[in-house]
Amino acid sequence: MRLRKLVAAAVPLPALLCLSVAGVANADPLITLSGNAAPLAASARSGDVDAGQPITAALSLKLHHRQALERFLADVQNPASPSYRHFLTPEQFTTAFGPTQAEADHAVEFLKQNGASGIEVSGNRQAITFSATAGQLESAFHTRLGNYTDTVTGRQFYANDAAPELPASVSAVVDSVVGLDNHAVKHHARAAQAPRTVKPVTPTILRTAYGTSGLSATGAGVNVGFVEFDGYRKSDITAYDTKYGLHAGSVTTVSVNGANYDASPGDGEVEVDLDIEVVHALAAAANDYVYEAPNSNAGELAMYQKIASDKKVSVVSISWGSCEAAEGSSAANSVNNAIATGTAEGISYFAAAGDDGTTDCARQTGSNAQAVDFPASSPNVSGVGGTQLSVTSSNAYSSEKAWNDGASGGATGGGISTIFAAPSWQSQQSTTKRKVPDVAADAAQGSAYSIISGGQAGNVWGTSGAAPLWAAFTTLQNQVHGGGLGNLNPKFYSIGNGSSYGTGFHDVTTGTNTFNGTTGFSAKTGYDQVTGWGSVKGTGLSGLIG
Repeated sequence: MRLRKLVAAAVPLPALLCLSVAGVANADPLITLSGNAAPLAASARSGDVDAGQPITAALSLKLHHRQALERFLADVQNPASPSYRHFLTPEQFTTAFGPTQAEADHAVEFLKQNGASGIEVSGNRQAITFSATAGQLESAFHTRLGNYTDTVTGRQFYANDAAPELPASVSAVVDSVVGLDNHAVKHHARAAQAPRTVKPVTPTILRTAYGTSGLSATGAGVNVGFVEFDGYRKSDITAYDTKYGLHAGSVTTVSVNGANYDASPGDGEVEVDLDIEVVHALAAAANDYVYEAPNSNAGELAMYQKIASDKKVSVVSISWGSCEAAEGSSAANSVNNAIATGTAEGISYFAAAGDDGTTDCARQTGSNAQAVDFPASSPNVSGVGGTQLSVTSSNAYSSEKAWNDGASGGATGGGISTIFAAPSWQSQQSTTKRKVPDVAADAAQGSAYSIISGGQAGNVWGTSGAAPLWAAFTTLQNQVHGGGLGNLNPKFYSIGNGSSYGTGFHDVTTGTNTFNGTTGFSAKTGYDQVTGWGSVKGTGLSGLIG
């Protein structure tokens, strides 16, 4: 009741928009959604998309009281605020900030009038996924859909020729249209197999080197979520747990928009296995929820909204993403809204910063310009960079340097966002735009992770291992501190800028993420755009998080 009163006092409940739902939508004047232009740079149009081609897309609906939401997100992480760690339930968030039922109904009616089918509204009413033919989409959104070829990479995709237009009454409700193009395909970090001559890191090495073995926590009672666009075999997870004597919680697949890849996993199987097994290395007793969605912008949005509206998990590990230019600002902002919803509910998100140094678009668009990976660049996500870990003969921490194995192995991502403004907690880092990463952990070929995938033992590296490691540490912290912790970035930066920095973090001061011939950043004392604040000192950081 106390929380409900706090929210009611700070945030007036949103009033219904003055919509004439019974009116004919196409009688309204048309409004251009200017932020929804497709990313068509360096692309050649080769003709129209066949009018009968089926396409799955989504509407992202507008949140209410954005300034109040930003104040709440700041207060809920401010120890001096009465709202500190008094997180919202999904129902409270929707009441205070979400679209109303009338607004969602109006958007659904618009889609039905334009022939859409398979309409699914997220539990918090923020996203509406639907299917339609290309011809129906062109008619509904007043833009042609064309077939394009990326002239740099040769990859073919479809996209809207112009920003979509919506009737005024619908645009009053809809923030963006997601999925009119399939330019951005989510890729996982390299998750590449290391030579068998490499001495891999095992659960014992990770717990000892990063200081979590001294914590009286196993992850019991905590639920962890995984963002995935491929599947896994439970037999591999069981084999890993058995090999290392881990007493694990349950592993459950959560299907989004009908996706479930577990019967026949694809090339991304090693990614899914790595994510789950690294969390088990530190926090095996946690229960795992593996969210699997179609690999598209619409599928991505639906997955993040389902995680927030379900509120089954309190920590999320993310190793799939797109460079910001390929993702596009409208899709990125839509997903960021979903993640902000989750953080208001107490969910902590950790995302791999990428494996292409400062040239995050290299594998997606062929561009070697400086770029960063999304969703690691979201201010509501802790972006995780990579290091090369060295340990003593007794597995104790020895040293770390920035991970950079060169063109054949990859390098830790990092840099400056082109989409998101610098959050207040990054003000001392002298920037107007969001910088990444925030923290780092082992990711190098020379200190690869030991996993089991496809029935075979192997050694895998990349920031895809670093992100679930931080998710695992935070899972332990959920158990230690008795509940969800939300966005930990304000806490990390407060510690990093304070006198207790050395207690909570290993400061990584050597190495760069220069890659593909593009000059990157250098690790240095304190914060840097290579390893953030550095890697975790388990017991030390645990004592500072409370």
